[in-house]
Amino acid sequence: MLWEQMREEEFAPMLERTNRVCAMAIGCLEKHGQHLPLGTDTLKGGRILELASEREEVCVFPKCFFGNLQGAQAHKAGEGNHYGYMALSAELLLALMREICDEMGRNGFKKILFFSSHGGNRHFLGNFLTAVRASKKDYEVFSYYNKLVMPQDILAYISRHGRESLPKLTDRDIDILEDYVAKGKFDGHAGFGETSLLMGTYPELVRLDRCEAESGMSTHIADPLTDLNIEWGGAWGRNYPNAYSGHAPVDLTQSIADSVVEIAVSRTAQVLKLLKNDRIIDAITK
Repeated sequence: MLWEQMREEEFAPMLERTNRVCAMAIGCLEKHGQHLPLGTDTLKGGRILELASEREEVCVFPKCFFGNLQGAQAHKAGEGNHYGYMALSAELLLALMREICDEMGRNGFKKILFFSSHGGNRHFLGNFLTAVRASKKDYEVFSYYNKLVMPQDILAYISRHGRESLPKLTDRDIDILEDYVAKGKFDGHAGFGETSLLMGTYPELVRLDRCEAESGMSTHIADPLTDLNIEWGGAWGRNYPNAYSGHAPVDLTQSIADSVVEIAVSRTAQVLKLLKNDRIIDAITK
């Protein structure tokens, strides 16, 4: 059930059906190479969450395009950097999340899930979850990272569940996936996995003909830091100045993309089902 599409009188019975679980997709607005749109993280995450909620009903709150992009304020568009980034201050973002959760709680929800499809949100959300627990609210907040589905993950899924579990895959698709793994290609931001997720949810927004317009290979400039596990907010941007990380997904097909979405939706439905189970969650959170 989508929060914004419900009528007021539908709310109370919905709370009972969903066992008072509400979920919100959160991503960001940032460059994803030249072949994917700025809202990739939020778009793909929002659609996957909606599809999963059709299998395991929860209330889905309107998706949030503002995520943790603290480095974006340093970018000045048009001077060798990137247009389109939108970054809120950490203080405002935390306050926004807190207000949203309080309003969800006031409306009767007891379990709130932030469904994140942007890797940069992980530390921010972790801090927020800790703060919520410390404030002793009458609701619980969880986060789940919608990690990418890589070619090796698809092959492993087939190995566990059988080829019939992903009926859209063709023999050519299997050859493409096996070749990707055999050649040791790597994947990250806007690469094979992320392009698959968007192509399987919003195919009209993907420009595969532009996936080689810029390089997704590392400059290795920040490697002296990362090799020693030294964290610095600018490291990734220095290594991947095109906001693109990975080999270009030139061989990606729609049937592979649809299969990737099926895997993502299936595992998300399992997450929603678990959160709805009071017996398990209460035993963990009390």
